[in-house]
Amino acid sequence: AEGKKHDIYLQRYCRTGHKKMIGKQRELEARKKDGSLFPCTIGLTEVHHMGSRKFVGFIKDVTVQKSLLIAEAERQASDNLLHNILPEHIAHRLKQDPSHIADHYDNTTILFADIVGFTDKTSRMSPHDIVSMLNDLFSRFDYLVGRYDLNKVKTIGDCYMATSIPSDELEHDGCARVCRFALDLLQAVKAFNDSGPRHGHVSLRVGIATGQVVAGVLGTKRFLFDMWGDAVNVAARMEQHGVPNQIQVTEKVVENAGPEFTFEFRGTLNVKGKGPMGAYFLKSAKSVCARLSVKERAPAKNEPKPARCQSAVI
Repeated sequence: AEGKKHDIYLQRYCRTGHKKMIGKQRELEARKKDGSLFPCTIGLTEVHHMGSRKFVGFIKDVTVQKSLLIAEAERQASDNLLHNILPEHIAHRLKQDPSHIADHYDNTTILFADIVGFTDKTSRMSPHDIVSMLNDLFSRFDYLVGRYDLNKVKTIGDCYMATSIPSDELEHDGCARVCRFALDLLQAVKAFNDSGPRHGHVSLRVGIATGQVVAGVLGTKRFLFDMWGDAVNVAARMEQHGVPNQIQVTEKVVENAGPEFTFEFRGTLNVKGKGPMGAYFLKSAKSVCARLSVKERAPAKNEPKPARCQSAVI
C-alpha cells in the first residue's frame, strides 16, 4: 500500500511539477535485521542523466551524529548549570583545574540584606507561602545583581549576600556599584509591597562594608564561591545593627563610593570584634542607572558616546 502511494506521488509530480517530498529529508527510526532500532534520515531526490529523469531514494544512519549532538547538549547543560552557580571566569578556572581555587582581593565591597522580623512573620505562613515570598523577592534582587555586574554569593535563610568581586571588568567602581545596587534593593522591596503581597509588607535592613577578603571554592559537592575576612564580618554587623529600610555603611564605604552619593552620619556603634566604629546611612545617589561595560564607557575614536541614564534622586 505504501509503495502504491509512492508511485502515485511520483506520477503526480511528473505531471504537475509540484514538489512535496523531492529534495527534502525526514528523520525517523528504522529497524535493522536483528530487530534493533537506529536513527536515520531518508530522502528522495531527482537526477537528470542523459536526457532521462531518475528518482533516487536514500537512507543514512545518523547514530554517530545523534550521539555527538546529545553529548554536546549535555555538556552545554552542565556548563550552563556551572555558570549559574559560579561567576563565569571562576567556572572556567574550575573546569581547567578543579583542584584549588583561592584568591585574595584587596578592595572588596560586601553587602548583606535581611528581612526584618522574618521569623515572627513566617511563623504564621505555610511553607509554600514562605518559599513563594522569598522567591519573589530574591528574584528581583537577582535581576539587580546582573544589572550592576555583581556577584551573588549566597542566601542564608532570609539573608541575601552579594559582593563587587569577582568581576571581569575594572574594580575602581565596585563600591559605587554595590551602593547603587543597595538603593535599588529598597526600591525593589517597595515595588513588592506595592503589589499587595498576601501576607503583608516587608522591610529590609541592609549593611555594607569594604575591605580585604579571601575568596575561593571549597569541596567537591554543590560548589559555592564563598569569601572570608574582616570586611565580611563587618558588613554582617552593619546589617545586624541597622535600621529597617535603611542602608548602613562603614566610613570606608563613604570614602570609596564617590561624590555622587549622599550619606548621613548615624553615630558610633560598638561592633563586636572591632570596638567603636562610625556608621553612616546611605541616603541617595545622583544616578542609579546600570553600570556601563568597559566597551560602552570607552567608545572607539569617532564613535558616538552612549546616552547616559537619567534617574531621579531616591
